[in-house]
Amino acid sequence: MTDRENVEKLARMIGFRTVSAQPDSFFEMAPFLELQDYLQEVFPAVHKYFKREIISRGSLLYTLPGSNPSLKPIMLTAHLDVVPAEEGEKWPHHPFKGIIEDGRVWGRGSVDYKIGVAGMLQACEDILNAGFKPDRSILLAFGHDEETGGVNGAAETVSLLRYRNIQLSSVLDEGGYIYSLPWLREDAAVIGLAEKGYLTLKLIARGEQGHASVPGIRTAAGVLGECLSSLEKNQMPVRLSEPVERMFKATKHLLNDSLREELVSLSLSEMTNIIEKWSIGNAFIRTTTATTMLQGSSRENILPAEAVALVNFRSVPGDHSNDIVNHVKEIAFPLGVEVEFEDIRKVFEPSSEASTETDDYRSICEAVEEIWPGLAVAPGIFPAATDSRHYGQIADNVYRFVPAHLGETGLGVLHSEGESVSVEDYLNAVDFYALYIRKMCGE
Repeated sequence: MTDRENVEKLARMIGFRTVSAQPDSFFEMAPFLELQDYLQEVFPAVHKYFKREIISRGSLLYTLPGSNPSLKPIMLTAHLDVVPAEEGEKWPHHPFKGIIEDGRVWGRGSVDYKIGVAGMLQACEDILNAGFKPDRSILLAFGHDEETGGVNGAAETVSLLRYRNIQLSSVLDEGGYIYSLPWLREDAAVIGLAEKGYLTLKLIARGEQGHASVPGIRTAAGVLGECLSSLEKNQMPVRLSEPVERMFKATKHLLNDSLREELVSLSLSEMTNIIEKWSIGNAFIRTTTATTMLQGSSRENILPAEAVALVNFRSVPGDHSNDIVNHVKEIAFPLGVEVEFEDIRKVFEPSSEASTETDDYRSICEAVEEIWPGLAVAPGIFPAATDSRHYGQIADNVYRFVPAHLGETGLGVLHSEGESVSVEDYLNAVDFYALYIRKMCGE
């Protein structure tokens, strides 16, 4: 099998329009079922030696038993579903064609997270064809609704494994990347030891519905806008979590020349005042506030009786969902704006922190260093949320790392209209996963 053929497998996987739907909404399962058939076709060794189970019709669980049952299994996980590609977006190539051009694979899910599905399966295919026999059991879990909370995919997979009394040594999920952080002069591989929490609140301002030609001095939309502006001006306080503090310390030698003298002499708390001016830096050190959806009148000439906003929060360790709600109410209530949970099922607290004193973590770091010699490796935190919030219930530790460069766009590339991954990164990802499995499972 040539490198080109392996890359084409990823490209073809992008062609399956596996868009996840919100809970309780219609879920188009046909692309997921077609993708299941395709995976059986192109990864025959995996499907010969691993036991495959289908969870909730769309998710997949693969198990390869190890020779030593006293060793706790490891799990590698990714997700099959992707966010939509909306009409009017300016894609350089069709988002669901999996075009290979200019040394990159283009399309929705190339980074988030079919590089993981394809890379993990290809790594297992390669080592099985080379005669690899693990002493530790290997699990691969691929959810079909990660983008909407993982309730039917990862959560149901966890329920099954818990019923079987399976406790994992570790889970390797998405979350850390090879970042081009704007305050560093070189890239750094950040291994996520934890991830931030997740909460969306609905803010409602009420007023008199009427004709737009005779508005009152204050309108529902205007009051809501005032509230949203105040939320942005009054952010949650900075909290320097231990993973981020360790990331700063591990990469301090890579500071940009323009910042090195200034930051080296500063305390970590003072350092955060500079880092927060970049969006990724701000996301590392505080609970973020993001207004994402707005709703008002159905017509341009009608004053809405109700103006509604959804505000999404990603909480750092140390901030509880109750802290966020209280913070928002202090701003909203004096203005007469109501505050509700958008969906109580999708409220998640920040995760626990994984240990760096394990063979699992050391194996991840060693594999990175062997694939990318000289690349700085540091622990850190993932600003978004993943299926690992579920898998962590049955694992001693959860680590988050995708072996790919995000470039200057950073995390924004994940749901962007130009989502793509370099061919080089994909091939290196396959090698990384294979090397990590070999290190953890006895060869």
